[in-house]
Amino acid sequence: MIQEGETLRLLIVLSEEEKRRFFSEGNLDDTLALPGYEIHWNDPSGADWNSVISEVKPQVVLGAWQMPSLFSEAMASRGGSVRYFCYVAGSTREKVNKEMLEEGLVVTNWGQLIGPYVAECALMLILCSLRDMQVFATNLKERGEWRQKVLANQSLYGKRVGFHGFGAIARALCRLLQPFNIIGSAYDVGDMPQSIFDEHGVRRCETEDDLFSSSDVLVELQGLTEETEKSVDERLLRLLPYGASFVNLGRGKLVDEKALIQVAKEGKIKVALDVYETEPLPIDSPLRSLPNATLLPHMGGATIDRDRACGALALRNLVRFQKGEPLENIVSLEQYIRAT
Repeated sequence: MIQEGETLRLLIVLSEEEKRRFFSEGNLDDTLALPGYEIHWNDPSGADWNSVISEVKPQVVLGAWQMPSLFSEAMASRGGSVRYFCYVAGSTREKVNKEMLEEGLVVTNWGQLIGPYVAECALMLILCSLRDMQVFATNLKERGEWRQKVLANQSLYGKRVGFHGFGAIARALCRLLQPFNIIGSAYDVGDMPQSIFDEHGVRRCETEDDLFSSSDVLVELQGLTEETEKSVDERLLRLLPYGASFVNLGRGKLVDEKALIQVAKEGKIKVALDVYETEPLPIDSPLRSLPNATLLPHMGGATIDRDRACGALALRNLVRFQKGEPLENIVSLEQYIRAT
C-alpha cells in the first residue's frame, strides 16, 4: 500500500529511440515533474543492471522493449524494493517471470489499447496477400513489368476467414472484417464461453484440423506457451485449401518455420508475416526471396501516433499508483500465461 505523502523512487529505463516513440517532448516534461516521485533515468545499454537497481532502490520501474529483465531479488517481496513494474509496451514475459506476479508484483502494460491497431495491420496484410501486392510491387519497381500474364489475386469479400486464437486482437479484427461479409470460424485453446463466438458471428471449431481445412485466410493469433510452440506444423499447413493465405501476427515460434517455407515454396499457399522464429529475420532466410510472401519487421501495432497513446497511458498509471488509485491494464496471472 502507498502511504499518504510517500515519495516513491521511479527508475525510468528507456533508450533514446523509445523516448521518441512513446513520449512527446511535453510528455517527458510531465514525467520529470510527476508529483510524489523521485525520478532516476537509466539507458538500457548503460551501467550494470544489478548495480543500478541496488543503488537506486526503486519502488517503481518504467521500461520498454530494450530494458533488461527484472530479477526476482529486486522485488519488495524478496527483500528488494520494486513494487510496481509499469511496462509501456505489450507482452511482459521477457521482463518478469510468473513467480513475480504470484508473489504480488503489480504489472501493467498497454493491454487492450493496442489491439485495434494490430487488427488494422492484420487487415492490411490479409488484403496485400490476397491481392498479390508483393508480386506486383516487385514486378513494377524492380523488373519494369506491368502485369503478370497469369493473375492469382483475389478479393476478400465472402472469404472464409479462420482465427487461430480468438483473443482481443482477433475479435477486433473480426469487427473490422464485417463489411467484407466474411464467413468466420475460430479455434481457441482457452476456456472461452460460447457467447463470445456467438457475439462476433463466428463458428466455433472443435479442432484445429477443422479450422485450417475450412479457411481461405488463416490468421494466427494464439498465445505462445510450451504447449503451443511450433503447434502449427506441416500437417496443419497442408490442410489449408490451395491458394489460401496464412497470416501470422501472433508469435513466430507458434509455427514450424521450415515447414511453412516448404509449403509456401511449393506455391500451395501465400504467407503474410509480421513475426518470425528468429528476429530480426536472418538475411539468408528463404522467406525473403519467396514471391508469395508479404513480410513486415514485427511492427504490427507500432505507429507513431499510437505509441504515444501508450506512453500517455503509462504516465496515467504512474499517477494513479502514487495516489493509491486503481490502475489500467493490470496484467493478471492468467493474462500473463496466455499473452503472446
